[in-house]
Amino acid sequence: MGFENPIAFSILVVSLILVVYISWWGKKQTSTTTDFYVAGGKISPRLNGWAMFGDYCSAASFLGVAGAIALVGIDSWWIAIGFFGAWIFVLVALAGPLKSSGKFTVADVLVGRFGGRSLKFLAMFTTVVIGTLYLVPQIVGAGHLFQLLLGWDYMVTVFVSAFIMGLMVILGGMMGTTYNQAIQGVILLVAMLLLFVLATFVYFGGNPFAIISQAMDTVPPTAAAGVMAQVVVPPTPEGAYGPFVLAEAVRAGFANLPDALTPGVATPDVWNQVSLVLGLLLGVAGLPHILIRFYTVKDAKDAKKGAEITIIGLAVFYIAVLFVGFATMMILYPELIKMLQAGQRGQATNLAIPMLGQAMGGEVVLGLIAAGAMAAMLSTAVGLLISMTTSLSHDVYAGVLRPNSTDRERLVFAKLGAVVLTVIALVASIWLKDQNVAILVAMCFGIAASTFAPVLILSVWWKGLTKEGVIAGLVVGLIVSLTFTFARFSAVPEIAGIRVLGNPALYGVPAALLSIIVVSLLTKNTGNAREFMAAAHRG
Repeated sequence: MGFENPIAFSILVVSLILVVYISWWGKKQTSTTTDFYVAGGKISPRLNGWAMFGDYCSAASFLGVAGAIALVGIDSWWIAIGFFGAWIFVLVALAGPLKSSGKFTVADVLVGRFGGRSLKFLAMFTTVVIGTLYLVPQIVGAGHLFQLLLGWDYMVTVFVSAFIMGLMVILGGMMGTTYNQAIQGVILLVAMLLLFVLATFVYFGGNPFAIISQAMDTVPPTAAAGVMAQVVVPPTPEGAYGPFVLAEAVRAGFANLPDALTPGVATPDVWNQVSLVLGLLLGVAGLPHILIRFYTVKDAKDAKKGAEITIIGLAVFYIAVLFVGFATMMILYPELIKMLQAGQRGQATNLAIPMLGQAMGGEVVLGLIAAGAMAAMLSTAVGLLISMTTSLSHDVYAGVLRPNSTDRERLVFAKLGAVVLTVIALVASIWLKDQNVAILVAMCFGIAASTFAPVLILSVWWKGLTKEGVIAGLVVGLIVSLTFTFARFSAVPEIAGIRVLGNPALYGVPAALLSIIVVSLLTKNTGNAREFMAAAHRG
């Protein structure tokens, strides 16, 4: 095992030590299960807004989206627009009612209205499925990053990444996690803006719009990789930049190929686009690790205020991601094409941004970008693990298996759960190591959109919803979305004559909604709808 980038590695190690220290500090603020689950509801809206930003800007946003834009072009920005637009929807439809009607988990909202053990088990199972699948891209991204920095084998790097993630949860609980996520959110935004400013001034004469105009004349690497054997590259003129000359030669030889602003390259037809956008738009409303953050503040007003701060941060971040993605495409043009020709598409996507940092500022910038990317992955991973262990411990262990258990026993159970779930995600990360992290996350959004999103929205807005309707919606949505997700991973083209799309939402969301509405109209148990609605919409 060699240290290929010692300075960058040192910067990363310092940031990791800081992260673990903050988790350990958070342990001193964690004496009860309420502290562990939701920091006792004591988080300020500003801190929560930054923590939600850090939690949400996972490896998918920081590495995956910008990397995908670098390979394919504007089409991959759909994912960022969906990630962003979904927050407006959550702010309007869910943030306030969710805080007013629940305590710790998604199951609390459903049980608060309908009661019953079956809902607790079903909500816990769905939380664990979504959380574990969402944890996979964080570990995959971290594994590839360590591989770039150290030259270690991927198998070793994913074990190291998973170990750090599990350790942070066991140490810190929600208070340490919140501070980590907020600090990491700031690091992420600064790292992305640093790349944007450096790329603009070093390669594009200080004019950000030159990035867009040049992208309009650049064939994306995915399209260029297949025609490189026929490209005639002229000698590089004095003072010119080689990759830009290569890009011009590809465009000159193949006027019929798409450019970086051509839509329809990554999502080649309308059904794939609709499914992706639907999954992203509704997905945030069903992600347990995002929704749990609304319980860490005092009231519904603070929950909404935090969401507004997150939305402003995301707007700035995703605009920078678009420019950085295009700049990466042109600056690393030959390297990205070579990686694609070597069949390393997953690595090309997930490592394009760290490679850009290294190209522009050597090991120091690579180290800062690596720290930002690792911050993204750790912050999201720990949020996921806390939401899953909270659901296991609060909904199932304390709610069903051992209602008379002590606070200490529940904490121990939560921490054991974190270890088991990390191991499961680790195994899945070895299987899915060549997938683009942004695509993996978008699939999780599709599953969340097909399960929790319709159930939660209708729980707080429709008096006619019944307990049986909720169960039907969760079961059908989960089965349909998981079936199409694993069909996609296994490269199965169709199921029972139905085409497998890039995202399961187009099938999962209508199937879940139809099940909820039909079963609710045929059954009568609407729970304590009147009192629940009054609590959810107070203020």
